[in-house]
Amino acid sequence: MNKKITLFATLLAILLMNACEDVYDHVAAPPQANEQEAEQSVSGFTFTLGAGVTTPLILSEGMLADPTLLETIKTTATPQMAEGATMTFLLEASDTQDFAKVTDLPSVSNQNSAFVTSATLNEAAKSLYGKAPEARKLYLRVSPYIKEGSSSVRIPGQVVLGPVTVTPVGPVIETEYYLIGDINGWNINDLEAYQFSHSGKDVYEDPVFTILVNNVTGYFKIVPKSSKEAASWVGVLGNPVNGNTDLEGDITLAGAQAMRVTEPGWVKITLNMMEYTYTIEIIGEMNLTLYVPGGHQGWNPAEAPTLYSRNFDFKYSGYVYFGTAGTEFKFTSEPGWGGTNYGNGGNGTLSTDGGAGNLSVDEAGIYKIDVDLSGNPLYTMTRTEWGLIGSATAGGWDNSTPMTYNPVTGRWSVTTTLVDGEFKFRANNGWDINLGGPLNNLGYNGDNIPATAGTYTITLDLSDPMAFKATIASALPG
Repeated sequence: MNKKITLFATLLAILLMNACEDVYDHVAAPPQANEQEAEQSVSGFTFTLGAGVTTPLILSEGMLADPTLLETIKTTATPQMAEGATMTFLLEASDTQDFAKVTDLPSVSNQNSAFVTSATLNEAAKSLYGKAPEARKLYLRVSPYIKEGSSSVRIPGQVVLGPVTVTPVGPVIETEYYLIGDINGWNINDLEAYQFSHSGKDVYEDPVFTILVNNVTGYFKIVPKSSKEAASWVGVLGNPVNGNTDLEGDITLAGAQAMRVTEPGWVKITLNMMEYTYTIEIIGEMNLTLYVPGGHQGWNPAEAPTLYSRNFDFKYSGYVYFGTAGTEFKFTSEPGWGGTNYGNGGNGTLSTDGGAGNLSVDEAGIYKIDVDLSGNPLYTMTRTEWGLIGSATAGGWDNSTPMTYNPVTGRWSVTTTLVDGEFKFRANNGWDINLGGPLNNLGYNGDNIPATAGTYTITLDLSDPMAFKATIASALPG
């Protein structure tokens, strides 16, 4: 009981010392463009950054495993406190001075200072910014307490110090990876057809890359973008065991050896570059393509536009142009009439009966066609008109900038002026069908596409159902 009385007497003395000011409002200065001051005061106490964080920290795996505490907050001045009373702290971190986004920063208090580990700072940086190993600024918000024995009382007010510069630990992850091996004669200059797919998101948020390849039987390794561009074997990735036929394992740079596939047919290879691991899924023989022959192209399956099953789930999708209303067509499993052919089964269904009638379109245009053969065969068709939408476009995120289709080139295009910002492609002035992400492999609901100010001719090519593509080219002379 006596300790509690002493503690509250200490706090009362502090409040009386600051009676001329409203200590409950005495917090760090409002957010401003300049860096925080070296010291901040509240209720007569003065705090500064500790010696452990005053210089930029470039963290390493060794530092994360080291339990050594880094002095993070130091008390440089205090009013008179009762004998035996000490300072303790509650710390928070943010990526901005206004602390709109906050993460806790667990700490240990000792001798009127607060200490944290390297691992704690590493997690805070990744929580606020993501996993990329880049220098990050952390602002620290301090709630100080006076502790005496088993009791503690919070000092009114908070201070903000920083920023502290922290580079978190993270593996090297490039934005592109390619397959090289027996499938392409180990030719490092012939990789374009063997690029792994990716969502287009920050690679430290989505480190997974996949590729679907047919007849990859034999040895292979992984080529990152930097090695491809340099046409160099330096940096090429493999695994520790040459000829390894395991369906999963580690990826390594040092002493990289080739993995091996022994089964024929389709194979799906997945890389997790955050974990530096790979998995191989043997799919075998499967028809990934549906052909769409009809009156729009002379009823020749070998030259017909195609639909593709991206997920090996017997669901096919793609875009087909029908230049005339009433055009008839069918689907066929092969580039000839000797495979399974699908005609009109009525009410959105397909029939493999040889006497089934043709399908048809009511209106000319580009149609998104989806066929589901995973159960009873079904299909849907959506006529599309494409445009640009986004902060970089004239209509912002509210109104699409229309694109024009050229049936000769098979591409949508528009020449327009952009401002600095982002944009996407979307169909029919709605969000049901939209494309974003990497220009060479656009995906449905993909990330926004960055743009810089200028006048451009932008094209959208939907002819290859395996990879939708776009180009952005300056429309100005020179």
